[in-house]
Amino acid sequence: RAVTRDLDWGVHIPLPGFEKKVLYVWFDAVLGYISGTKEWAAALGEPEKWKQYWTDPATKYVAFIGKDNVVFHCIVFPAMLMAWNDHEGATRFILPENVPANEFLNFEGQKFSKSRGWGIDVDEFLDLFPADSLRYALAMNLPEARDADFTWRDFQARQNNELADTLGNFVNRTVTFAHAHFDGVVPDAGGREADATVVGAEILAAGNSAGTAFEQYRFRDGTQAVMNLARFANKYFNDAEPWKSVKRDRPAAAATIAGSLRLVRALAIYLEPVLPGTSSRIWEILRLPGTPAGAGWEQASAQSPAAGHALGKAEILFTKIEDSMIQDRL
Repeated sequence: RAVTRDLDWGVHIPLPGFEKKVLYVWFDAVLGYISGTKEWAAALGEPEKWKQYWTDPATKYVAFIGKDNVVFHCIVFPAMLMAWNDHEGATRFILPENVPANEFLNFEGQKFSKSRGWGIDVDEFLDLFPADSLRYALAMNLPEARDADFTWRDFQARQNNELADTLGNFVNRTVTFAHAHFDGVVPDAGGREADATVVGAEILAAGNSAGTAFEQYRFRDGTQAVMNLARFANKYFNDAEPWKSVKRDRPAAAATIAGSLRLVRALAIYLEPVLPGTSSRIWEILRLPGTPAGAGWEQASAQSPAAGHALGKAEILFTKIEDSMIQDRL
């Protein structure tokens, strides 16, 4: 792989016979990851902190890139680090454990283009919609195996049908019901093991599927597994019909709401990698201590929140996007 270019400008090669050659910019650029970390550590007032990231064998280095940069991150940069490690001795740099490379994401059927003004900047997007909405749309439409297309209509549909109607609606109706019929606290499930067993099994299965996918950098599959749990949660609530059972079999309604709140808690934990803001808001609604991430992935199927635990007020997690808002963007 050539690392020089025949140009008049650039960093010249300091060797006899190479006076007219300069370093290829990408050969030099990848070292910016290390020098940038050094600059950051120096700004923190901890100049040696950069070594935690680049020389500690316990560090896991993963490079998330686009397919056009594969050669620089899988050949050029590792080759430079390996050459240094083989010959310099003192400081040994870690190598990437994995380089997940995505295909291209297009915008409304065309390539993003600054010069043509085709696309939308993140700052502009966040003036219009929440960050979690964009994170979700990108996770569910990630070009992992082939080029994908971001469209406003698809974004609107995911926000309205999945985030608002499926996830947000379940959390809202569960907490609202608890306030309306159980004084805003987690009801006692009354030892109804059938409900607890079914709910626990679904939570555990979703966590295993999503966790495996995330660990393998298959973010779309992982996010889909969590949203499937939200779909199960809605079906669980609908099939149990607590609005009916609360009138004729209050313990049954209590078990349904306790199980639903357990699902809400699990969803907050599983959603945290993709929807951190939403996850934190759900955690606050449940008035649970700590953070969703701190609760631990493996503990998502636990029985908490405990009976008698006071809940916060329900709130709308996602508002629906009107056609007029999308039409203005087309």
